[in-house]
Amino acid sequence: MTEEQLQLLRSLRPQGQDEHEAGVPEARAAAEDAGLAVHLDDERQTDLAMRGALSQVEPAAGFDDALRIAMRAARGIGEPPAELRESVLSAVRLSRPPASVARHSRRRWLGWGAGIAASLALGGKWWWETQAFTLGRLTNELTAITRKGISLTLMSMDKTAVAEWLSANNAPRLAVLPAKLNALPRKGCHLYDIEGRPVSLECFMLPEMQQLHLYTTPSAGLVNPPASGAAAEITRDGDLTLAIWAREGQTMLLVSHESPELVRSLIG
Repeated sequence: MTEEQLQLLRSLRPQGQDEHEAGVPEARAAAEDAGLAVHLDDERQTDLAMRGALSQVEPAAGFDDALRIAMRAARGIGEPPAELRESVLSAVRLSRPPASVARHSRRRWLGWGAGIAASLALGGKWWWETQAFTLGRLTNELTAITRKGISLTLMSMDKTAVAEWLSANNAPRLAVLPAKLNALPRKGCHLYDIEGRPVSLECFMLPEMQQLHLYTTPSAGLVNPPASGAAAEITRDGDLTLAIWAREGQTMLLVSHESPELVRSLIG
């Protein structure tokens, strides 16, 4: 495979929304032929593990100010303080990857970024707000998936078959769904991987072929999840109704085009 194909695969977003972009299927096939598919998956898992570890670090006081100074200096706007300049340069020297890695590759930039983050106390308000997996960020991801078009691995109206598929694939799911919601026929189900976070989708059918999409993910590792046992928070996002609640260590997001009143009646 070519270097361009390798870097293309390394740049894809892990939730899979780039898989049908131009050149990606050919690059995937080339990686398989070259025996690099497993290696690329290992790289992705390492990246996700690093991201998860960094998300647990307490932000350092003053990090956002230090980062702004460094960014302004990189753009030629002023000169950073000597101590900051030296700490960043030291981090870059320590984090340089082996010579076998391609110049300007994603792995090199990842190493540089990790070194700089370590030199600035591994975090800060700016990083936390833009990278941490918050409930708001998860909600944005799932509403975007809904608007773009969901995926269903299993298509079935049988709720038992859907429940068995989700269980067999270790998909997050409530042991007991709200009774009125559970009484509805299904359309199918799917298991998403959103940046290393498992999110199951169970699709319910209403009369006249209207649909309800129930996404479920573990509350653990989610920043500011809803309080377990509290009543669902139901809001509108443009043309969509969103219901968010937590039970049994799971966070649920029900997305539909139905009215908030109907959604509330179904989930109690």
